[in-house]
Amino acid sequence: MITADWVAVGLVALFLLLGLIAGFGRGLKFFTSGIFGFIISIVICYFFGGLIYKFEFVQQLLEKMIAAMEGKNGFCDFLIDIRLDLVVYYIALFTIVSIIRIIIVLIIKNISEADNAVMKVLNKAFGVVLFAAALIVLTLIVFHIIALIGGTTADNFLNLLSGSAF
Repeated sequence: MITADWVAVGLVALFLLLGLIAGFGRGLKFFTSGIFGFIISIVICYFFGGLIYKFEFVQQLLEKMIAAMEGKNGFCDFLIDIRLDLVVYYIALFTIVSIIRIIIVLIIKNISEADNAVMKVLNKAFGVVLFAAALIVLTLIVFHIIALIGGTTADNFLNLLSGSAF
């Protein structure tokens, strides 16, 4: 085993221990709050924004907004040109998605941290699984960034990992 293998084993042990200590509820709250929650909300808005935009009531609301701004002055015409309606739509969607995300996480956290023996064991077990999945995702992101950089950096990294047990 090479040094990279020992680092990998250490990281796996650390993340599994963190998952066991924190549990699923606190782990989920950690991974969905702050910058992680912001990124999750943006990704959800990206994937579902175009779908929701095509709903008839959304189209009617945005048309009313544009109609209210038409012909007012040059600045309002500029706002229509830069599609202020879409900006307002995505800001509203982001706010709604963030609120729903927070509510869902709080519900799951409170259920998983219920005060009985079965839920405590499940909370710890799912915490280990959650932190293991987080380690896998972080590892894949690091590998992808190295692949994007490419060139000698990627070649050096591949040479560093040659002979690894993993």
